[in-house]
Amino acid sequence: MESGTRRDIEYFSKLIHETVHIPVFYMNKDFEMITGFPAIFTGNPLYPSNDEIYRQLDIYSDPWHIPVLRTTNFLENFISIKVGNNDEFEGAWILGPSVYSPIAFETINGLLNDFQVRVTADIIKEYYDSLPVINKLTLLHAGLLATNLLYSKRLSVTDVIQKDSSLANNIIIGENPDLHVSKNRQEISFHASYEWEQKLMQCVKEGRKEELIKRLVVPDTEGKPGILSKKSHLRSEKNLAISAITLATRYAIDGGLHPELAYTMSDLYIQGLEEMKDALELQTYLREALCDFTDRVNKAKHHKYSTPIIECQSYIFKHLYEEITLGQLAKVVNMHQNYLSALFKKEVGMTITEYIIKLKVEEAKKLLTHSEYEISEIYTWLNFHDQSHFTKVFKKYTGTTPKKFKFSKGLT
Repeated sequence: MESGTRRDIEYFSKLIHETVHIPVFYMNKDFEMITGFPAIFTGNPLYPSNDEIYRQLDIYSDPWHIPVLRTTNFLENFISIKVGNNDEFEGAWILGPSVYSPIAFETINGLLNDFQVRVTADIIKEYYDSLPVINKLTLLHAGLLATNLLYSKRLSVTDVIQKDSSLANNIIIGENPDLHVSKNRQEISFHASYEWEQKLMQCVKEGRKEELIKRLVVPDTEGKPGILSKKSHLRSEKNLAISAITLATRYAIDGGLHPELAYTMSDLYIQGLEEMKDALELQTYLREALCDFTDRVNKAKHHKYSTPIIECQSYIFKHLYEEITLGQLAKVVNMHQNYLSALFKKEVGMTITEYIIKLKVEEAKKLLTHSEYEISEIYTWLNFHDQSHFTKVFKKYTGTTPKKFKFSKGLT
């Protein structure tokens, strides 16, 4: 590489690092570090050496003058730009690592289990917490900017995505679907009908639990469930259950269940079924999950509100552990405070303040029942002034004190 180009990359690297706050490195064809920002960077402890991860990016196969976005098995994101010309590979300009969102302990433990790595979760968490959180679009834009700076080449996000797709390995289905359908025709053996599935999920969407149970007891007699794993019947049943819960989640949201609650239920139910060892137990578990979604939709359907009120309730739901003011809500829905206050009282039957307090008390009840948190921790998180204020409000809505409520649930 010419010294001028190397100086350009060093200068551009510094600018991108200071602007986007992402690590930026240039490595030669032997993957030796030539320049990098920050100057001191702690590598992923899951790799034997700092340059190991860059070797795994397979930059040799990258196209020329095109930024390539890759995500590793350990959820790190990189933009790589192949440096050189069509005849000679000279090195790689690399932006990363970064992550799309903070990595939770549960995810880290899952990765350690999947790859059988002997590193403590705390050390890995410290590494992930040190990485910048950058969304995919911003990362792609950084790659486009770097390419333009180096090669004066104007590209779009679509150009990069299409080129990235062409780099992916061709995925071949194990069996030809057309031949499989032909075999099913010969044996008169088909999947459960789409109409039956629609009617089942419509019960979830409309909160009709009794009809849901009837349809589950008497399944589609003209079809059969798909086989989603050839090696394990239990794995196949789990995959079918995951598919059903995923569908139920979407239908429940369409039926009025709050998306965050629906997605959380989906996560927890799927995590639960993964621990099961018995296919019959799994069927009961799935039925209970679908009934739970349906029950919650039924409760939600009793309250039909206008769009501004729904948006207010959604904001309150997401920010319950924060201080919420009428002014904030008015900005969310672009309304005058007085008008919003009157509309909320008219539709919901209580003031915004009363609604927020009621939700906080319900949240406190859940924490007192299902966790080991101290009462002092709970009222602090929920922004009550002090324990006296929390106790007074809690008793007003429940008829008892937090301490007595917790004791009544068998918790001390």
